[in-house]
Amino acid sequence: MHIDTYSLSGLGHLSAMVVDEGTSTAAVVDPRRDVDLYLDAARAAGLRIVAVVETHLHNDYVSGARDLAALTGATHVIGAGAELRYAHRGLTHHGTLDVGRLRFTALETPGHTPEHVAYTVTDLERPADAASLFSGGSLLVGAVGRTDLLGAADAIPLAHAMYHSLHDVILPLGDEVEVRPTHGAGSLCSTGIGDASTTTIGVERRTDPLLRPMEIDRFARALLAGQPAIPRYFARMRPTNQGGPALLGGRVPIPSILDVDAFGAAIDGGAQVVDARSASVHAAGHIPGSLSIPLDESFGTWLGWVVDLDRPVVLVVERLPDLDELMRQAIRIGRDEILGALVGLDAWRAAGRPVEPGGRISIEGLARALEGGDRASRPMLIDVRQASEYAAGHVPGAWHIDAGSLPDRLADLPGDRPIATMCAAGFRASIAASLLRASGFAAATWVDQGFPAWEAAGLPVETGSGIAGRPA
Repeated sequence: MHIDTYSLSGLGHLSAMVVDEGTSTAAVVDPRRDVDLYLDAARAAGLRIVAVVETHLHNDYVSGARDLAALTGATHVIGAGAELRYAHRGLTHHGTLDVGRLRFTALETPGHTPEHVAYTVTDLERPADAASLFSGGSLLVGAVGRTDLLGAADAIPLAHAMYHSLHDVILPLGDEVEVRPTHGAGSLCSTGIGDASTTTIGVERRTDPLLRPMEIDRFARALLAGQPAIPRYFARMRPTNQGGPALLGGRVPIPSILDVDAFGAAIDGGAQVVDARSASVHAAGHIPGSLSIPLDESFGTWLGWVVDLDRPVVLVVERLPDLDELMRQAIRIGRDEILGALVGLDAWRAAGRPVEPGGRISIEGLARALEGGDRASRPMLIDVRQASEYAAGHVPGAWHIDAGSLPDRLADLPGDRPIATMCAAGFRASIAASLLRASGFAAATWVDQGFPAWEAAGLPVETGSGIAGRPA
């Protein structure tokens, strides 16, 4: 048995190709939407993909399982409780699937989702070898999958189910079993996930605080405490994956490059401009009303978090080759159709179309602004990091509204004073400030360094959670 792991740091997603080298057959576990990398890897190694295996209905990304199965003729396997509305094979507890000499055995492990299953994989010719466990969103590296993604009403019952899945199903497998989760560092499907892509049951038993002996209600409280905010697009992923994502045929759709008139017409027709250039370039000059979501590994998450899910989108990009990566991230969160793109703003400016600068401020400038003038002229500082980051340390008097929640909190903000946004390094703050400007807060600026730089400069710091959306 040979296992290759594929990581998407922006989504904190881990998928795998499990190969039986003796028969040159393979299974892909929890594939991403852009499946060409699995096809390319199989082709290069002379492998046949005969199975696509999923642990649960994913909340954080559109699955590539349907596409991959259609392209390869592979059997698509998932827990029977998923009730997919397209061709698949549903496995119940201890149901099996053979891939060459390798046997996948499903273990019903509800908690992260109701239909969740994990899989042990064993070599039928070497049964004494320790199994590998594809744990999906149950046992993670240093953490346990959250149980509140389907809503507050289900969070505690699913946490109780997770407790039993861990203690009655997973931990009894033995300390030597290798654990390969689907959610890795950076995933919003739990908090505190370690950087490694694999672990063992023994390591987790010794080091994971949530596996320490405790009664079930205490476990539920500990599991649900301090979880990160949930992106808005998550609400659409489960029904999309259950109903059947559109088939892309292994291709990444690339939007057309538009001329200035066509781009302007799209804006006039209601399209949201998403500027994927760097935050500093956007601050120097951008199309009024555009949202700054710079191209980096988390572009897709923010596209699905702060842009109206039903509003058409056009892109401004720095370079034409950027479109491939941007669209890969877009299709992973269900944005298959982008109306078009504009490369840079030179043609836009030359045509006399409007361009405006966006404010940004340094740590030193923020400190001076917070100390000077009367209240009306001092900026209201919004810390847009996650709640746990804010509680660990923030600028005294800063409000806390995480960047993803800003679209729902605009009515809470005063329109009669400047606003500055701060995060850890400037990325989230720049997104937040652009959203505020696009929403009519023309004096919004972002701090081009983050709270760690403020703290390192010896400036005042306070801790504690405060009251979200109110003065701390």
